[in-house]
Amino acid sequence: MENATDLRRYTNLPSLIDTLMRRQITLGGYAHWVDANDRRAMRLYQETLHYGFVGAMCLTRAAETFHHWEIFAGGAAGVCIVFKREAFEQAFRGRTHFMAKPMEYTQLTQIGALQANDIHRLPFLKREGFRDEREFRLLGYTVEPLSTLSAPLHREMVSRVIVSPFVHKAFFDSIQAVLRAIEGWSDLPIQRSSLTDNDTWQAALTDFVARHGSVYSPWMEFDAEQILTED
Repeated sequence: MENATDLRRYTNLPSLIDTLMRRQITLGGYAHWVDANDRRAMRLYQETLHYGFVGAMCLTRAAETFHHWEIFAGGAAGVCIVFKREAFEQAFRGRTHFMAKPMEYTQLTQIGALQANDIHRLPFLKREGFRDEREFRLLGYTVEPLSTLSAPLHREMVSRVIVSPFVHKAFFDSIQAVLRAIEGWSDLPIQRSSLTDNDTWQAALTDFVARHGSVYSPWMEFDAEQILTED
């Protein structure tokens, strides 16, 4: 499912604290990205246009998923900073050295059809198998060699922060206090994800048993093959 109003950046707590304190969005290099196809596209783009630096920040247009927490913000320090998409895009629209737009997902049989004027599509192309990530990418480039590239972060760009469901509940109040103590962020909405431990979901399961549990005898044997073939 895609969220039309939000862009989510899954990251870790130290990175988030640095972002809020410096009020900077920082784009890193691509050398250690897992997807070798993506690394090659970025490197060819940089070399072809003779840039000293090309980097990116990867976000997603998707609603919250277990995949994003597990892959991009795993462990006990995972967080997600949720940007207001319209404000985020406006901040980089027409801005020199930056491009911000959704990724394109392409079939293996289609990649060979790229033309000379498609050079600026290279950093925004991925194989079809990545489509469920619904990635939105902020690309940055400079003529001079750099290790990172930063841009100002304005308060109106940020909707809220979500703390990973893998972070123990006992730590949430402290994390919330630390983030809101940062100058300029005292009103920052912060919540803990309930994706893997949701009261409403579990109450519905409990209610199901309360309403229907009596129809089941203390011991019932089922023909597994019959159940699987029934339609």
